[in-house]
Amino acid sequence: MTRIVCALVALFAQPFFAHSETSSWEEKTIVVTVGDGDFEDTSRLRDLGRLIDRASNEKAAALILSVKTTRPADWDGQQRVLDAIAKSEIPVYTYVNTSAIGPGTFLALASRKTFLAPSGILGAAGAAEEKSAEEDDEDSVSKNEWKRQTSVMKAMARSLARQNGYRANVAESFVDPDVEVKIGDRTISPEGEVLTLTAEEAIEQFDGATIFAEGISENIASLIETLDLPGDPVRTSPREFGSEQTRERLTTKGKSKSVEEEDVNEEKGPTIFGKRDGASFEDKVVVLEIGQDTLATGKAAFQFLDRAIRKAEVDGAEAIVFELDTPGGYAWYTQGLVLDSLQSVTIPTYSFVNSRAESAGAIVAMGTDTIYMRPAATIGSALVVSGTGQELSESMNSKVTQMMIAMVRNIAEIKGHNPDIAEAMVTTEKDVKIDGQLIHEAGEVLNLNTIEATEDIGGRPVLATGVVDSLEELIEREGLTGELSTAQPLGMEAFAHWVQKLSFVLIIIGLGGAYLEINSPGFGLPGLISVCAFSLFFFGNYMAGNLAGYELAVLFVLGLLLIAVEVFLFPGAIIPGAVGGALVLVSLGLAMVDRVDLEWKWDGLPMEQSWFDIFRSAFWSLAIGLAGALGAVLLGMRYLPSSKFGSRLILQDAVASGSSIATQRGETSGEESYVGWEGVATTDLVPSGKGTFDGKLLDIISEGEFIERGDKLTITRHEGSRIVVARV
Repeated sequence: MTRIVCALVALFAQPFFAHSETSSWEEKTIVVTVGDGDFEDTSRLRDLGRLIDRASNEKAAALILSVKTTRPADWDGQQRVLDAIAKSEIPVYTYVNTSAIGPGTFLALASRKTFLAPSGILGAAGAAEEKSAEEDDEDSVSKNEWKRQTSVMKAMARSLARQNGYRANVAESFVDPDVEVKIGDRTISPEGEVLTLTAEEAIEQFDGATIFAEGISENIASLIETLDLPGDPVRTSPREFGSEQTRERLTTKGKSKSVEEEDVNEEKGPTIFGKRDGASFEDKVVVLEIGQDTLATGKAAFQFLDRAIRKAEVDGAEAIVFELDTPGGYAWYTQGLVLDSLQSVTIPTYSFVNSRAESAGAIVAMGTDTIYMRPAATIGSALVVSGTGQELSESMNSKVTQMMIAMVRNIAEIKGHNPDIAEAMVTTEKDVKIDGQLIHEAGEVLNLNTIEATEDIGGRPVLATGVVDSLEELIEREGLTGELSTAQPLGMEAFAHWVQKLSFVLIIIGLGGAYLEINSPGFGLPGLISVCAFSLFFFGNYMAGNLAGYELAVLFVLGLLLIAVEVFLFPGAIIPGAVGGALVLVSLGLAMVDRVDLEWKWDGLPMEQSWFDIFRSAFWSLAIGLAGALGAVLLGMRYLPSSKFGSRLILQDAVASGSSIATQRGETSGEESYVGWEGVATTDLVPSGKGTFDGKLLDIISEGEFIERGDKLTITRHEGSRIVVARV
């Protein structure tokens, strides 16, 4: 009932909460930084238009465009922004911060008033000049097209000038070098030169009005004071605004469940049998260590990370910090972690690059809200390669790269990082420019060191927020107060991790125990050890996310039964033993293969370069296990029967087939050994079988050679119940 009431309250209150959230710009001064990169990216131009619309719709006090452009830009994109400014119902001002060359001049013409920094310049807003025919440049604009575009831009410049009180002839001369501007006897812009004005020239008075600008301001703060606008402005940029909008859109669904989730959290108490899932993370800073092989050991490690993230959210942790020192790992598991687990939490997330965050580690860092780096650290190089580290084929590489680009750009947008930086980390075909400065040139995958990642360009760092030496310093810098708590795997997660790594040891123990059990009467300790080893093998690999399951376990047991039929019922039949051995090997090998990797490859999705890459680890574990089991069997045959431990596992007297233990005791009483007895093999020895000696039917075994039924034999060793024979 409590949940229903809370849900109803949330439903009716949602419009009010939404209104208060979307009205945060009301009566505020909005300062928008606009640079060359915003005009070169269509998504940023779209976001700039939406930003202007939002400021107008929410009745902001004013919108100040802080412009720094240095080159021409696509005219179609400029027009969309100019249309948004023209429709705005709030005052729009332009502040030329250094330069407003090209599109920045049109922003100034569209604004109510323009101010310049003391060293600011503006102008040169025309179309790119046509190239000569000899240059044969694909990007060149034909002469007729250039004339057409220049004519359109001149008309727009005149219209904006008249609308906002600027001189129309000055506006035209910004676009067309053939326009001469004279005011009185002074020539402001001679014919043949496109007009560019310095700050002093722009505010020069003629006939009671300035040539263009309203005035000069040292900075945005002084401009706000001059215009008598509300202080404490909201500062943003098209990229930041777009990222915020994306986050809001993608988290709307999650917010609708917040009341119910909070109610569930408030009702947390003792769970089943009164035991909680580990120590509580409430109000703590949860540290998740991503080490050398954390992202490369399969599903178990990612299940632990996912559980820890969700537990931190449910328990009400203050923040989550990923401590990264990794060369990378599985791209697809990492993608799931970043897209699902990290995006489902509402608490702040941080990355501390403690030496390196390469490949998948860089993607994890991109999925967090804030990134810090050690003084000597690197991040990047997330190009997807095969499991052997080789590049993918051309067709597969194209498919994988496009998938990764879409994913990392999406994550970067959501978390407020530069999506171009993220894209350049997963492809070699991306140039990265920030405010006109070339950060990375196409041809190589991007990898940033600490200095490069923390460099401030255009008022914000390239990627990382800052440099810290330790987790404690990061906590202090961010103003976090919670206790540091390092998440540790649960017992079952650690168990699955180690079973996956040590599967070959379990194979050695299991096969060795099975062989000893087959060659010993009854069911004893070797058989019990073998059963336990294989049970751990299949269960542990199942928990680790491999193919191990009841299907392969049944296949494995069937293989053992066929081998038993060969040994005990039809010695020398060959086929049951061969089929059984193949089933055992196949089931053990497949049990160690990663389920997700195999499914991706089977469905034709981007994955490893070859089938061998998928089976390589399982193949080597199986090979080592078989070699180790063979060695253990040989050592056991040589030393175990004569040891004290071995004598406790096996009977000291041989039991003749077909007679009871009591009878046998009577018949063999006082005899020390059968060594030297001669007889005949009544079955094929492969290497074990049966034979008659002095009228007794005994269980015997050869030294390893195959002996046909009817061959004459002699007993060479008699060790407890183990009777070893050889041909006469």
